[in-house]
Amino acid sequence: MNRRALLALTALAPGAARAQAPELLELAGQPVLALATHPAVGPRLRAMAQGRQRLLAEALRGEGPGLAVSGDWLHGRARAGEARVLLAFDTRSETVAIILYDGPAPALFVPPRFAPWPAALRGAVEGFSPQVAAALRFQ
Repeated sequence: MNRRALLALTALAPGAARAQAPELLELAGQPVLALATHPAVGPRLRAMAQGRQRLLAEALRGEGPGLAVSGDWLHGRARAGEARVLLAFDTRSETVAIILYDGPAPALFVPPRFAPWPAALRGAVEGFSPQVAAALRFQ
């Protein structure tokens, strides 16, 4: 890709590139891996995994309920062995949220644990881990 094409892509409005892809909300009911591999989400996960790419990839390939919608958020969870993950994507602001566990210990929180979490994700986090939901600050 040449420099002009790259600049043109970065100049697009946040939702413009996504308009060519299938609507994310149409992924509801599919495994969380469908969200993780979507072009609006997948490229961000490597940087967000903070060195835990293998663990995150393993967890995302695990089994869990289908993707659900809460407000503007599309979210799902999966478990593979000792690895558990909750992945969420805000279709309006294109924000990604991740909770990753390696066995009984939390390995990753995006946004961080101490930061406010979206109120729309309270139910999803409670379904993933009631203890984590009790510790997070939702707004």
